[in-house]
Amino acid sequence: MRKLVEIMRVPSHRRLALGIAGTYFVLFLWGLQDISRGGRGFAFLTANWSRALDRTGSLTFEPVAQLTLPGLTVLLSPINMLMGVVLSVLAGLNLLVTYIALTRPWACGFNRSTGVLASLPALLAGSACCAPAVLLILGIQASSLFIGVFQVLIPASLILLLITLKFILDRTNTDLLREEG
Repeated sequence: MRKLVEIMRVPSHRRLALGIAGTYFVLFLWGLQDISRGGRGFAFLTANWSRALDRTGSLTFEPVAQLTLPGLTVLLSPINMLMGVVLSVLAGLNLLVTYIALTRPWACGFNRSTGVLASLPALLAGSACCAPAVLLILGIQASSLFIGVFQVLIPASLILLLITLKFILDRTNTDLLREEG
């Protein structure tokens, strides 16, 4: 944790991690169809907050409000947003430390190819919410067994992102990063 705090003290690292996390969060909500095109004018509609824990899918939950903007509709689901924030922050941190491993391999004890491999869990986490939508877009017919596999992608992504982040941070020498910067 100390190493992560030291890395995040660098303003350019903080901006990169926040930019990646913000982009991932929007894409996550888009993949869940909590953000969609459409909508006219401005409106904010609320629903019954007790429905926040009602499931709409294996790991998706009912929205409790709808924000309509010109050309955009946002469904506000607290549980979906919480999952999105957690995965987004982890993906942002993973891709940040992967970037550091690629650009400063001497400080991380990696060669460049290992740094790229370390980013795989962060990149695969993006498929956790969007993979079923991609299958539908491509028109691929998938069996119920194949669709059932997607139910475990979000928890698996969370676990892989945590393991990868710990693995890279354990090998990172922040003293070498400080000396260089």
